[in-house]
Amino acid sequence: MIQFIRSHSILAVICWALAMQHSVFAGSFANSLVDSQFVTSFGSGLVTGAPDNGGLFLGDTFDPPAHPGFITVFFSIPLFDGPGIDLRVYDVSSSPTETATISVSANGVTFTPVGGIDAINNTLDIGNQFVGPFQFVKIQNSSSQVSIDIDAVEGLNAVPEPGTVPLLITGLAMLGWLRRKKAAA
Repeated sequence: MIQFIRSHSILAVICWALAMQHSVFAGSFANSLVDSQFVTSFGSGLVTGAPDNGGLFLGDTFDPPAHPGFITVFFSIPLFDGPGIDLRVYDVSSSPTETATISVSANGVTFTPVGGIDAINNTLDIGNQFVGPFQFVKIQNSSSQVSIDIDAVEGLNAVPEPGTVPLLITGLAMLGWLRRKKAAA
């Protein structure tokens, strides 16, 4: 009987751990670049996936930019305004003069401005400025002196994957069953 309870406890913990691994607060990186204007590539030229010290300058010429540029990235897993920081923009520099405004969209057409960042203060809390899930993030250079150099964009509050909730419920149900079983013994 003890072996039965131990094996089921382990299974319950595994279900719980898997659900937490894909929880509501998991971060994800942008999957694709869907629009850009007045950008200059450096290193890998990628702004998708994890940081790799390459990306795009948001300007058509090196500092100062003749035309400040923008990029729009897409997240395959929808993001939302959660508790605390919602977005992190990775820049390869560390200058507070490299600034950008951030807008988000659910459909990639209508964007809502949600704040600004710089190369040092590179995180943003949306703070109820956008309601509902969004998958598009637009980053616009807001400096006429320098170009912010974007390496990667990370969403810190992702909507859970479809299989996460049933897995979490199964883990919780098994833990509850084991508690009742242990209390009855």
